[in-house]
Parts: sequence; structure tokens; C-alpha cells
Amino acid sequence: MLLAGACCCGAAAYAVFVGPSMLPPQGAETANAVGPEVLSSVIEQPTEETEPVGPVGELRIQVTDRHRAWVQNLECGGNLDEDPAACGAMAEIAADMADEPTAHEGTSTTEGEQSIPGAEIVFAEIRDGTVCTDKMYGPQQAVIVGTWDGQEIDTSLSRRGSCEEARWQRLAPLTERFAGQ
Repeated sequence: MLLAGACCCGAAAYAVFVGPSMLPPQGAETANAVGPEVLSSVIEQPTEETEPVGPVGELRIQVTDRHRAWVQNLECGGNLDEDPAACGAMAEIAADMADEPTAHEGTSTTEGEQSIPGAEIVFAEIRDGTVCTDKMYGPQQAVIVGTWDGQEIDTSLSRRGSCEEARWQRLAPLTERFAGQ
């Protein structure tokens, strides 16, 4: 009973002291944001179709798997509607990495700027001192060379150890055979 009374008193005091500060000052003119002149200016403006922006790059991927090997080239022009599916998959991976707090370690952005991780993060190699298992996940190996979002790429992948396997899985859209090959 006492707790309920204290809560009610606190709410009333809040309404008395803080509530008036939320009201517009006396004599202030208010405008309707959806008035006819505002609404017509929004409607009259032509709508511009924007293309989905994706990664831009050219990569040559060589994959070996025991007794098989293949080479595939990937060209991404930045338009996810026209680019191969692997380009869109890599864009999703970069966007997912943007949400990871550790993905931006060692990179700098200006205050308030949100950016999708670039090649330096998406293709990042395992840092020295990282603790990984020695488990062998597969015999596959890959070499990826080219440019990605304006940065030179020259990296190799394997499936030896948990850290390399994590990289392999992250870059799986590049190491799997593309559709139509």
C-alpha cells in the first residue's frame, strides 16, 4: 500500500514539474506538417529509382579440393539486381559484419558515421596470437586475388584450424562453385 502511494506521488510530481516543459511556449505558432502545400510539394517531386548499391570488384578465385580444382572469376558492378548472386551474398556478409563490435577494431570512422566494412575486414586474415583449435575441417584450399571495393586482395584460405574454418565459412560464397559453371 505504501509502495503504491509512493509511486502515485512520484508520478504526480513528475507530471507537475516535467510535464509543462514538454508543452510548446505560449504564443508559439504551430504548423500542420501535412498541410496541403507541404503534401503537394512532396507529391509533385518525381521519384527517382535508386539502384541497390552492392560491392564493386573483380576477383579470381582458385579452389583445390583433393583431386579437383577450379578457377572462377567474379565481377561485381555494384548493382545487386544485375550482379551474380555471390556479389549479393558478400554484401550481406559485409552488412552482418557491420553489426559485430569486434569487426571495426583497428579501423577508424568519423564520429556518427556508419559504414559497411570494406575489404580490409571482410577478407581479414587471422591475427597473430588468436587462439584457434587444430582441428582439420577439410582439405580445401583457395587463393583469392583481385580488387574489392577499391582495395587490392591477395589472400589464401584453408580449412585447417577453427580460425581458418571461420574465414572459409565467411567467404563461402566465393569458394563454392558459382551457378552455371
